[in-house]
Amino acid sequence: MKAGKLVVKFAVSLILALAIVATLFPIYWMIITSLAPGEVVMMYPPKFVPHTYTLKWWVYTVNHISGPLVNSLIIAGAASLISTTLGFIAGYGFARFRRPDDSVLFWILSIRFMPAIVAVIPYYLLFDTLGLLDTYPAVIVAHLGIGIPFAVWLLRGAVVAIPKELEEAALVDGCGRWKVLFKVVFPLVLPNFLVTLLFTFIWSWNEFLYALVLTDVRARPLTVAIAGMREAHGLMWGAVSAAAVIATVPTLSIALVLQRYLVSGLAFYKTKG
Repeated sequence: MKAGKLVVKFAVSLILALAIVATLFPIYWMIITSLAPGEVVMMYPPKFVPHTYTLKWWVYTVNHISGPLVNSLIIAGAASLISTTLGFIAGYGFARFRRPDDSVLFWILSIRFMPAIVAVIPYYLLFDTLGLLDTYPAVIVAHLGIGIPFAVWLLRGAVVAIPKELEEAALVDGCGRWKVLFKVVFPLVLPNFLVTLLFTFIWSWNEFLYALVLTDVRARPLTVAIAGMREAHGLMWGAVSAAAVIATVPTLSIALVLQRYLVSGLAFYKTKG
């Protein structure tokens, strides 16, 4: 029995180790590519441990992406905060004032499944008419079209799980509906709110198509700037890798700051699922 348990434990450990290596290797390769000279990056077969390193790509990247990085932070931050706030309010309304089989809720959720290519031309024509192309509002509004339905879907379930008796007791004590919403319900769904905020931030941070079509220079975000790092022979892989490493920092930082809330929020969605 002991030998069998050891074999099983060894097999599980080996599988987990291989999964970790497969997960972390792209990150390792991205960092190595950002530090290796150009001739080493394009070498075949590839060198997994280069003998020479350079900071040329990092210097180039830092000098060229400061503006797009700020643009991405503004766009993703505004889109995620607005989406999650409106999604919380709408999710509360659907949870408390409409029937569970209401078709409007499904219609709102179905917008989340709409391919971005379907809406990008109408958005372009609309914002061109309004003179808003290459501005923050153009990209933020486009991102809200996807972020709000997603937030409504997640946060409605969180509100449904809260006993109505808590709200009724607060109403009896003289609280208004808005005060109940933000003083009673919001603290209880805060972990779910932050999980939704993180998910919508990541989606907006990584979004490419809307940003490519609706921006040019002034509001160009990081995703478009990285795709534009090209030279005569193709992509500047060292600069692209350095920019990709920088692009992972904000989302990882937010996840680390919110980690104590994320555990309970993700556990709730796993239980509901």
